[in-house]
Amino acid sequence: MQKNPTRKYQVVEEAEIDLVLRCRDSREFYEQYLRVFPDTKKGLDSISKIWKRRSEFAKKRQLTLPQAEGGTAQSQEIQALILDQTKIMMELASLAKENLEVNRQILQTLAHQNRILTGQHEEKAKEPAHPAHPPKPAVQKKAPEKQTPIMVGS
Repeated sequence: MQKNPTRKYQVVEEAEIDLVLRCRDSREFYEQYLRVFPDTKKGLDSISKIWKRRSEFAKKRQLTLPQAEGGTAQSQEIQALILDQTKIMMELASLAKENLEVNRQILQTLAHQNRILTGQHEEKAKEPAHPAHPPKPAVQKKAPEKQTPIMVGS
């Protein structure tokens, strides 16, 4: 049996393709579409599907999209700002690590001085306050062996 060929995409008119390629974003396209085609019966979903196929239409017409060309100065500025932000964040991270290390050293020194002042030796400080009970071996219960009668059958 042969399958009937089904259309994957809806038919898009040349005027719609021209409109898609002229617009810079989907909102502008939607507004322009409703102005240019006021009597259309297409809903928002159909119109958005046309917008999503924008790169396909541009490739067929061998055009470059206007968004790809424009904004290069802004994108370079954004890249520079991100690079600066990354450097600052790396510096903050290294300072935080240094601060943590210094705090650890201070706490160790204070704990050592506190033990000296209270008269506790390091050996006593290492011992736990509550002596640990030795673990009891697990008791294994043996089930009494039951003798089962042997049955002899024919």
